[in-house]
Amino acid sequence: MSDGDFIREVNEAVRQEEMKRLWNRYGILMLCGAVLIVAVVAGYKGWGYWQEKQAAEAGARFVGALTLKEDGENEDAVTAFRELSSDGPAGYRVLAKFQLAAASVKNGKTADAVKLYDELAATSGVDTVLQGFASIQAAMLRVDEAPFDEIKQRVGSLAEGTGPWRHSAREVLGLAAYRAGDNSEAERLFSRALVDPGIPANMRRRAEMMLALIVKADAPPAPKTN
Repeated sequence: MSDGDFIREVNEAVRQEEMKRLWNRYGILMLCGAVLIVAVVAGYKGWGYWQEKQAAEAGARFVGALTLKEDGENEDAVTAFRELSSDGPAGYRVLAKFQLAAASVKNGKTADAVKLYDELAATSGVDTVLQGFASIQAAMLRVDEAPFDEIKQRVGSLAEGTGPWRHSAREVLGLAAYRAGDNSEAERLFSRALVDPGIPANMRRRAEMMLALIVKADAPPAPKTN
């Protein structure tokens, strides 16, 4: 045996002895770690599959409820949406509640609709755009009955800045002020709406109409002629 072969055998024996020593000391931990990694990966993939399956099932249920609604089966549609709002995935629960609120409005159950919209606006995790939409809808349903301060509390913050609901918020606030007899505040709100270059054309027309009504109401009476 050459010196080189002898040295290689010695090195190999040393490596084997070192591996044996490491295994005796850490082998169980290494095995457990490997098993844990496999379990975590399998669990993650299983969870992803379960979520995909739940989402697919919920999507089919939601489409089915919409079909019932379109076919005029309103009671069955409401039942389906109510079940989905209770046990569906988070996104579909939100969509189902919006459908239930709309159904309540259609059936003249305004208080039920406002309650649902308020829940949506206050639910954490709901997209802020959808929360704003829910607040606007609730305020519109309450504008004929609620005092101005309530409407302001509901949508006052949405009327500020450049948010997507600022135009609707200013309009409903202006209507609430006008209904409360505060023509000065109503004029301020509708005028503010008109100077916003992003106001939609239909809202611009309504704001102009309301300003015309306010100006007419505040105009002094014409002098009587003999």
